[in-house]
Amino acid sequence: MLMPELSKQDLEALLRPRLGRELVVESFSSEALTQPGENYGSTMLAIEVKIRKGKDNTPSDNLSLVAKLVPPCEFLWKLFDPPNTFCKEITCYTSVQVEYEKLQNEKCIPRDKFVDLFPKCYGVRTTLSEEIGDKADENAAILLENLKTANYRLGDQRVGLDLKHVQLVVSQLARFHALSVALKILKPQVFKNTVLKACKPHNRTFDEAEMQANTLKLMKVIKAIPGCEDYHDRIQKSSEMANLMKVDSSVLPPREPYATFSHTDLWVNNMMFCYDSKDENNPIAVKFLDFQGIVYDSPVKDLLFFLYTSAAEGVQAKHYDELIHLYHENFTDCLKDMGCDISSFTFQSLLEEIDMFAPSEVEHILFRLIAICADRSEVPDISAVDLEFLYCEPNDIYKRKAKEYIIDCVQRGWL
Repeated sequence: MLMPELSKQDLEALLRPRLGRELVVESFSSEALTQPGENYGSTMLAIEVKIRKGKDNTPSDNLSLVAKLVPPCEFLWKLFDPPNTFCKEITCYTSVQVEYEKLQNEKCIPRDKFVDLFPKCYGVRTTLSEEIGDKADENAAILLENLKTANYRLGDQRVGLDLKHVQLVVSQLARFHALSVALKILKPQVFKNTVLKACKPHNRTFDEAEMQANTLKLMKVIKAIPGCEDYHDRIQKSSEMANLMKVDSSVLPPREPYATFSHTDLWVNNMMFCYDSKDENNPIAVKFLDFQGIVYDSPVKDLLFFLYTSAAEGVQAKHYDELIHLYHENFTDCLKDMGCDISSFTFQSLLEEIDMFAPSEVEHILFRLIAICADRSEVPDISAVDLEFLYCEPNDIYKRKAKEYIIDCVQRGWL
C-alpha cells in the first residue's frame, strides 16, 4: 500500500466548502509531521499552503495545516479500521464540535470556562465524492490547523507529564465529558444525531482466535517484569474478559447517568499544550487530538487511561485522590453551569463508577504502554509496524510503569 498524499486539486476541494468556492491554491509544500512511534492510526502531514480566496487581484494568504490521511499498510488498516474510524472522527468535527459550541453559547458560558478542546477543522472527505458518506476509503482526509504554529506543543511520551499538565488535562477532560452528558439531558435528539452517531461501535478487526493469541503475547511481555509473578493469573483473566467485551458489548455496557462521549486513546501524543508567554513551563490550554476511537462509554475509562499512561512516574501515585476530586469538581461544576441537576453525580457515585470500569482497562493500558515506552531508535516506520513490534520485549521504563500500575490495580481491588 502506497503512502497517501494530497495534490493541489485535493487541497482546493477540501478547503473550498469552508473558505469559499473561488479559493485557489497557488502553491503548497508538505512533509511528514510525526516521527516513528508518535502515531499509528493515520498518516500525518504538515502542509504549508499559499491560497487566494477571490479573483486575481485578491491578496494571497498562508495556511499552516495538518493533513490526517489513512495509514499506509494493511496491518494498520486491520488494527484501526479506517473505513469506520475516519467517519467517526469526521462527525466529531462536522457535528459534535458545532453542537458543543452552540450549547455553551446558549448557556452564556464565560470564556474562562468555555470548553474548546477540538483543533480547528478546515476540510474533510470520506471519499473523492463531495458527499460525506458513512464509509471512508483510501482517499479519506481531514485538514486541521497546525497547532504548532499557534505555540502548542507535545509532551514527551516516555517521560510523561508533570503535575501541572496532568491537573490541566484532568480538569478539561471532566468538562469535556460533562458537556456530552449535558447535551444528552438538554437536547436528547441532537445528542442522538451527533454524539451517538460519532460513537457508533467499532468493527471487530480481530477474530476470537487472534485475540486469544494476542493475550498470550501480552502475557509473555508481562512475565518479563520482575515482581509481578503473583499476578499473572489475574492479568490473564482480565485480558480474557476484555476480549469477551470486544465480542459482546452487553458484558459491561455503559451505565447511566455517567455514560458519555469517550475518547478511548487519550495519552500524551493525543494532546498538545499552549504555555504562558511569561513561563514556558506553565501550561494554560490544551487541545485533544485523534478522535478515531470514540465510543459511548464510561468517562472513567478515559480518566484512568490518561493517568496511568501519561503521568510522569510518581505523579499518579502521589496525587491520585487529589486528581479524582479535581475531576469530580470540574465535571459537576460544568453540569451546574449548563443548568443540569447534579444530585446523581455524587463523589461516591464516581468512585463506584471507577471500581466498576477500572478492571476493563487493564489490558488496554498494559498494551498501550509498550509502544509509549519504546525507545525511539527501535521504533519502525509506520509502514512497517506489525504485531511483533506491538508486543516486543519490554524495556526498563515499561517494566517500572507496568509494575507500578499492576500493583496499584491489585491494591485497589481492580485485579
